[in-house]
Parts: sequence; structure tokens; C-alpha cells
Amino acid sequence: MFSDIFMSSEEADPVLVLNLSGEGIRPTKSRGPSALPEIYVSDARRLFRATEQKWSAERFAPEFNLVYDNLSYRCALIAAPEAAVQIPRESTLAQKRRNWCLRRVDAGRISLDQLGYPAWAREELRRIGASSGLLLVSGSFGSGKSTTSAACFKDWITLHGGVGVTLEDPPEKALEGYYENGQIYQISVRDSAFAESIKASRRWAYRYLYLGEVRDQGSAAELLQIALGGPMVITTIHASAPVEALMALAKFATGAGDPRSVNDRIAASIIGVIWQSLRGGMVDVQYLSFRGRNADSMRTKISEGRFRLLKEDLAYQANLRSLGRIEESF
Repeated sequence: MFSDIFMSSEEADPVLVLNLSGEGIRPTKSRGPSALPEIYVSDARRLFRATEQKWSAERFAPEFNLVYDNLSYRCALIAAPEAAVQIPRESTLAQKRRNWCLRRVDAGRISLDQLGYPAWAREELRRIGASSGLLLVSGSFGSGKSTTSAACFKDWITLHGGVGVTLEDPPEKALEGYYENGQIYQISVRDSAFAESIKASRRWAYRYLYLGEVRDQGSAAELLQIALGGPMVITTIHASAPVEALMALAKFATGAGDPRSVNDRIAASIIGVIWQSLRGGMVDVQYLSFRGRNADSMRTKISEGRFRLLKEDLAYQANLRSLGRIEESF
């Protein structure tokens, strides 16, 4: 078992994996890659060939999903964007070195109960599905943000009902389909088309929207506009802590525009910010809630651009939870 695998078109190169585990494999606390044991290398080479075949079928897209041997992978070509989108000639495919990173993703439908979250966090995340606004899921690369977002989104549809739409590049979890109380439509969107896709989605009458990741000014601005309009919205963003996630969102959405206007929209729409990390297979969770008795003052801090003062509120909420006063922390 592994979380990520790195493969090259050069067969002499070692096959590297992250978070390797299994029978006969000694656990390690290192975050660095390990060489795949030799007995599995032939299997990895077959996976590489399947990746290249799917790459060709996808017209050489730099990212795509692959189902191989009943497992699902998100495949990413390790190359500069301008190189990744060029359609290679047949004559150069055999000559040019290509490197791939494949991340294993859960092909089945997932629930918050499967993520190792504390009970108070699971209950609160499900509860806010009945609200309108924005839930921001943050963390570092590979921290499980997409898994948490997909599980939360699925649980909202299951518990509260309604239509949900996901906009992803590419979709990572199998969410699409009919649920007892609703329906999820899962849409693959090219990286450059997120803002246009969010804008177009306004006519789709959904209750929930999941945007795979905030990556640019256009998508951030459109996302905030949608979150103010009635749906419950969830998205992911790279950040080192909950307050930094809000600051990153503000930076994305502002661009060359008016910071105060952006801050006002964030303040009016934000419901909560999750930050998570994975340590030794365990999930470490921090949660900044904007539903408690201090919510108005917290939103004022955002409007005024005083984001760092929210760290006091984060510490206050965390202390209440550590004392068992869970309900007071929301």
C-alpha cells in the first residue's frame, strides 16, 4: 500500500513511493519517498504503461483519473504547464523522458465517519450543511483536504437532501449519482476554466457546490459571489493554519481589486474554516467556527482586514473544546 507513486519512462530509474506500508515492510516516520521493493517493480511498470495509454486517450492532458486493477489514481505529468499541454509527436514519445506522479484515491463513496475526525468535528460539519455560506478546508499538500471535502459534501446530500454540483480538475472521489434525498453531478473542469464554470453554474439550481481548489483570482471572486447567494459552498485551499487560509483566500480574491470589498464578502459568507494535517496516519484537526456568540466581532475583524486577531478566537475555541465545553465553542 502507498499514497503516491513516482514513475519514469526510463526503466532504469527507481520507482519511488510515499507512505509505503504492508506485510513485511518496516514502518518509518520519514516523510521522504521509499524505493518500491523489487518484487513489485514489474507491477509498477504495467501501471506506468496503463497511465501512458490513458494519457493518449485523454489527448495528452496533464492531469486525469485512471482506474487500474480496481484501484483509482489521479495521474499528473511532472512537467511545466506549457510542456504538459503540447501534443507530442509519435516520433518523440519514445525519445523524450517523462515522469509521472500517481496518487491513490478512494474510488468508493466516503463518509466523515471514515476519516478519524473527533466526534465534535463530525457533528458540527454535518450540522452546518443545513446553512448557507462557505466552508473552507485547508492544509498542506497531501493532507487529505479533498477527501474531507468529498466526505462532507456527500454527508450533506445524504442528511439534508438537495442537488449538489462538484467542479474539479479532475474529480478525485466517486460522488456522482442518486442519493436517497438528492443527487450529485460531478463535473471535470480544466484548470483555466474554473471561473467561467462557476459563473455558468448559477443557472443549475443546486443546493450545494464543491469547488476542488481555489487557484486564482477569478475562481475565488466567483466563489464568494455564489456563497453569498444562497447555496452552501465548500472548497479547499493550501495554508499552514486556519487564519492563514482566510488570508490566502482574501489574497486570491482581491487581485488588483478593492481589498475591503473582498473582505466584506468573506466576512458575510464564511461559516467555518477547517485545517488538517496527517501525522503517522492520524488526523490533526483545527476548526475556526463563525457561528458562536463571538461571530459578529470575528466577522468585523475580517471586514477590517485584521485577520491575525482571529488567532485569539481560534485559541479560545480550542480551549473550550479541550475543557469539554463543546457547544460553547460554536
